[in-house]
Amino acid sequence: MPTATKSRFGLALLATGAVVAGTLALAPPAGAAGGSCSGPGPTVNGYATVYCDTYVTASVTQGSTPYEGDSREVGILYAGHNWFVCQIKGRENPVIQGAHNNWWLETLADVVTRPGASGWGSFPATAVVQGGDWEPVPGVPIC
Repeated sequence: MPTATKSRFGLALLATGAVVAGTLALAPPAGAAGGSCSGPGPTVNGYATVYCDTYVTASVTQGSTPYEGDSREVGILYAGHNWFVCQIKGRENPVIQGAHNNWWLETLADVVTRPGASGWGSFPATAVVQGGDWEPVPGVPIC
């Protein structure tokens, strides 16, 4: 993914500390939720995006593959109405409120927590309201 800056509430944020995933619950676990992501999001560096609702603040990681190096946090994405570019099947997501999945959504973190990182990375489907256990999130294109 290309380097970009994401702005929420008109602020560009930069942080160097870690944030614990799952600190803000807004809805039932992804495994119990239905529906699909909808509405086109902004075009970011030529990439079309789609909006989905996320029910917890969670880590955005370097990648979705099973390799340990790819699981490093690059930032966090706040719970709410967020845009995603696409999704890819990879390593198992962190279990959030009992939800299980191995699909990851590509996005730009709200807060960059790793110095030198662009903020682009993978967000777990277990934090997305519209997901189901072990299934891709409806409405988000496959990468």
